[in-house]
Amino acid sequence: MSLSWLPVKASEAADVASLLRNFTWRSIGPANMGGRISDIQALDDDYRVVIVASASGGVWKSTNAGTTWTPIFDTYGSASIGAIAIFQKDPNIIWVGTGEANVRNSVSWGDGIYKSIDGGQTFVKMGLKDTHHIAKIVTHPTDPDVVYVAAQGHLWGYTGQRGLFKTTDGGKTWVKLTTGLPDDGRTGCTEIELDPHHPDVLYCAFWERIRYPYRFLSGGPNGGIFKSTDGGQTWRRLTKGLPQGDIGRIGLAIYRQNPQIIMAIVEHGYQPRPGTKEYEDMSKLGSGVYRSEDGGETWTFLNRYNNRPFYYSQIYINPLDDQLVYAMGTRAMVSTDGGRTFKEGMPGIAGDFHVMWLDPHGRDRFYVGNDKGVSLTHDQGLHFNFFDNFAIGQIYAISVDMRDPYYVYVGLQDNGVWGGPGNSRDFNGILNDHWFKFHSGDGFYTAIDPTNWTVVYSESQNGRLRRNHALFRQQSVNITPRQENTYNWQEVIPQPVDKDHPVVRKNWNTPFILSPHNPHTIYYGANYLFKSVDRGDHWRVISPDLSTNDPKKTFRESGGLTRDVTGAETHCTITTISESSLKAGLIWAGTDDGQIWLTRNDGQTWEKVSSNLRGIPPGLWVTRVEASHFDEQTAYVTIDGHRSDIFQPFVFKTADFGQSWVNITSNLPQGHCVHVIREDLINPSLLFVGTEFGVFASLDGGKNWF
Repeated sequence: MSLSWLPVKASEAADVASLLRNFTWRSIGPANMGGRISDIQALDDDYRVVIVASASGGVWKSTNAGTTWTPIFDTYGSASIGAIAIFQKDPNIIWVGTGEANVRNSVSWGDGIYKSIDGGQTFVKMGLKDTHHIAKIVTHPTDPDVVYVAAQGHLWGYTGQRGLFKTTDGGKTWVKLTTGLPDDGRTGCTEIELDPHHPDVLYCAFWERIRYPYRFLSGGPNGGIFKSTDGGQTWRRLTKGLPQGDIGRIGLAIYRQNPQIIMAIVEHGYQPRPGTKEYEDMSKLGSGVYRSEDGGETWTFLNRYNNRPFYYSQIYINPLDDQLVYAMGTRAMVSTDGGRTFKEGMPGIAGDFHVMWLDPHGRDRFYVGNDKGVSLTHDQGLHFNFFDNFAIGQIYAISVDMRDPYYVYVGLQDNGVWGGPGNSRDFNGILNDHWFKFHSGDGFYTAIDPTNWTVVYSESQNGRLRRNHALFRQQSVNITPRQENTYNWQEVIPQPVDKDHPVVRKNWNTPFILSPHNPHTIYYGANYLFKSVDRGDHWRVISPDLSTNDPKKTFRESGGLTRDVTGAETHCTITTISESSLKAGLIWAGTDDGQIWLTRNDGQTWEKVSSNLRGIPPGLWVTRVEASHFDEQTAYVTIDGHRSDIFQPFVFKTADFGQSWVNITSNLPQGHCVHVIREDLINPSLLFVGTEFGVFASLDGGKNWF
């Protein structure tokens, strides 16, 4: 059935909504590469029963050590998961805390904590809705009603619920634990450990962090490690042997056989070496691995290892050998001397390690999760089973070619760019073997030459654009715009004042499009718009700086206590481009700092039309501009405010080249920040929007959404 001919009268809205509810989605993969894992929990007495939490792919359960997986959280409020917990004495009781705690720039958020009492068949929401990012859940070892939740709170503002929460009635009510703990509205709880022999003894870690669209800051004066001996009623800060001053993210681990042994990985500040000023030449002061053997009363500094603390900061002690210690990071690090020295471990699997589950009955058996998925080893990491049988990849962007059946191309977080069929004649449907990879790194936008499907354009982080020829033979050319292949670079682009204020800025997810009028013409958005007429071999700048070029927001400094400048926070950039299919050279562009521009003559002159928008705060991220296929004066815009701690949808339409805008957000749900809008190719009243939590359609031009 085609939606293009469905009736759009308001009186029929209820019938249409009922019809749309019967539509189902068909998974086509890919599962080859997995995706980012945020937590792993298994049964202490049976490692084959394992539950995995993913960064934005929900919760999956296996009862056969990963041979098969079942999604158990697909119909609930958020697919972004921060933590899970199993009550070991009754594994039918499962807790899921939503909102990933590894707070990179693209992280999604959650809507509270959920509980299952039937092994994950169904879940009930149990509150803590405004925590947004739940980092850890710990259950009492014998009392199923006692549960602790470490909540980091809102990432993009000092709002919402943050701190350490406890329930004594199975989640019906929650109490925020504050006596002796930070309660400043800025510092959240990121770690909680419980003494398995004395469950009233607890350890937790608090962390202050905040993101802006252009900067991330980790660390604050109230962060640190805290201990309670009365079930969380009162707490005191542990200090002896630990660094003082501003503290960043902390990971904790407790040794099961002897809970007096505790390990911590601590983020702290920098101390410059004599005669140096550059961050690259500084050593960390107090940042690294610590060990206590007296229940946290005193600590010994062991090792400076602490890789990208905001993204990792997890440490584990083997439950059967306290000398075997594991530290997560870009590479998994292993110590055989209690944390004094580390060497790279787990060489057989790819990097960016976030989480482990170690078998309490098998010293050499563990699951490990990273940006590539989940793996299981039975021999201490010498060999792994990698599970490529459940699709949890984080797709940034998607495109299709003109074949029949068409092929789909996706860019994935830390897993490159992949292509695969939209359908298959294989009896088993679309298989992993049908998908192929042709670009590494973080994958983003792709575009396919509509006249030659073997020519595919693909992109990785920071706008690294490639033209791929004879796709299956992997012939690839770097066509990223740069000074040597751009005719008028020196005429248009000023010389940089210093390296920390780049004059050409590219978004982490840099947009580019092929012209609908000529597939050899490409438009590419940095803070300037570039145009190529020879498939990217040469370029020309066709716009001024379309951003606000705010020096505060273009300064390349991010990370807080630990400098982290990867390009992920590069700001004042173009984020969306759309050329009218009705008129060549009629181009719309939007930026991450709230600017919307229009040129009607292929860049000769530009008009800023964002000042005509009403009813939204200034400077919000323009996620998509869509030029209408039916009227050259008409365009649609979606705006996302979550990076400014504004969680509501914004969708607008203009019918006069941006001179005025109509808000067509209508009944889109609150909290559903909008990332994209598409206009149907046949029916001008049929619109689709993609939000953080779902896809919606309108049959009446945005008056009603279903």
